[in-house]
Amino acid sequence: MKKARSEARSAIKAMLAIVVIVFVAELVVMAGISSLGYSADSLGIMLFDAGLLALVTAPPVYWLVLNPIHREYEKRLKAESEAEEMTHVAITDPLTSIMNRRGITVGLLDAMAQAERYRTPLTVAMADIDHFKEINDTYGHEAGDRVLKNVASILSDALRMPDKVGRYGGEEFLIMLPHTNLAQGSKIVERIRASVSKKIFDQGAKKARVTISVGVTQFQPGEDLEQLMSHADKALYDAKKGGRNLVVARKSR
Repeated sequence: MKKARSEARSAIKAMLAIVVIVFVAELVVMAGISSLGYSADSLGIMLFDAGLLALVTAPPVYWLVLNPIHREYEKRLKAESEAEEMTHVAITDPLTSIMNRRGITVGLLDAMAQAERYRTPLTVAMADIDHFKEINDTYGHEAGDRVLKNVASILSDALRMPDKVGRYGGEEFLIMLPHTNLAQGSKIVERIRASVSKKIFDQGAKKARVTISVGVTQFQPGEDLEQLMSHADKALYDAKKGGRNLVVARKSR
């Protein structure tokens, strides 16, 4: 119903515009004719005829010329909107509303290419929620989902504009920090770790604290995705092995 009303309003506006254009064009012609010495009565009749012609001409001009163009334009806009929506859905994690593994991986590959080309630093961090299985076992999977959403929100809010974060799988999150070296990235990630550890998660009648372990590494020119992620995973393993709730930085070379 709303679409029909919108189309009707658009048609009326277009036809009114055609009426005005045709009428003005005919007035210009009449101005030239009046210079030839026609009487006022004759000009009045011409003016009436001009208005009538404009009204008669407007509908067929709109339906034969403008309407098909307008419909084609709307069809193209709709197709572009649907394509954008499909792309967004394809790269977004439905639970946390941040990027999923596919989305963050595509973003990371692009950032690696940029860092390689312009020789700019790029730091990558892999974060994992500590004892997540125990959270699910103790409080239930709904509580676990709330923890995932809350941690994702903390990570997103703590990052800068060019940075990106995605849910890499399960309780793991991949953080990408362009134009950031290992030392700078470690400080940023440490602040994030501290923010998560200070957060009290409401689990109904009980309160719980959640911590994350994070492995950080810096991309080196010539590395591929598998090598980069391997370094991040090893750093994360060291953080887990070191007692959890830690940030461990690991140089890839």
